[in-house]
Amino acid sequence: MSGKVVNCWGYPLAVNRCQFINVEYGTIVYDQFGHFLGKYETESAAVEEIRALEKERARNGGLIKDEI
Repeated sequence: MSGKVVNCWGYPLAVNRCQFINVEYGTIVYDQFGHFLGKYETESAAVEEIRALEKERARNGGLIKDEI
């Protein structure tokens, strides 16, 4: 997993710091502080989406679209 760190919401976001919880209906993802990041069908889909989120936030200076 990527070790790339992007400053988001005042703290770094990195795939390798996220917690992936596999449940019967998919994978739930939390960041290192326990903030909910999403629910995905598979763990690989979750990793792809979190990496995309890192890239999006890097383009926006660490902000999500709603914060701009």
